[in-house]
Order: sequence, then structure tokens, then C-alpha cells
Amino acid sequence: TSPDPTMPASPAELYADLDLELAATRRVLELVPFEHWDWKPHEKSFSLGKLATHLAALPRFAEAMATSDELDMATGGDVP
Repeated sequence: TSPDPTMPASPAELYADLDLELAATRRVLELVPFEHWDWKPHEKSFSLGKLATHLAALPRFAEAMATSDELDMATGGDVP
């Protein structure tokens, strides 16, 4: 973390944190059993497969937020 909590994190700190998060996400996704891909904890819930797919797509969304000048979710863009 940054020595001064009022200062934003450096790019190196952000990338280190991102590497840790991506490794944890990868481990979780590797544990999703394909044979239970359609399982839902409740009838109104997304399926396990849909949730896993969403989780796998989040890094792309983060990249779009970090590299775009603006991001209008109302336009229904290509970002998950």
C-alpha cells in the first residue's frame, strides 16, 4: 500500500494487486464443476455457469474502464 493513505496507489502497486486478484479468480474458476453448470441456488438466480462466465469477463470490463475516456453503460456497449 502507499505510505500516505491520501495518495493514490502507484501503477506498480495496482498491477501487483491485480495479479493477486486474477490468480485468485483463476483458482475459483478452475473449481467450477462443469457438470453443475446449470445449477441455481434459487429459481430466480443466475446459473453457476452464467456466474462463472460473468466472473471471467470482469477483467475485460476493468480494462475498458481503465483505458476509456468515458464509459456509458446505457448505450449497451460491447463491454460485459
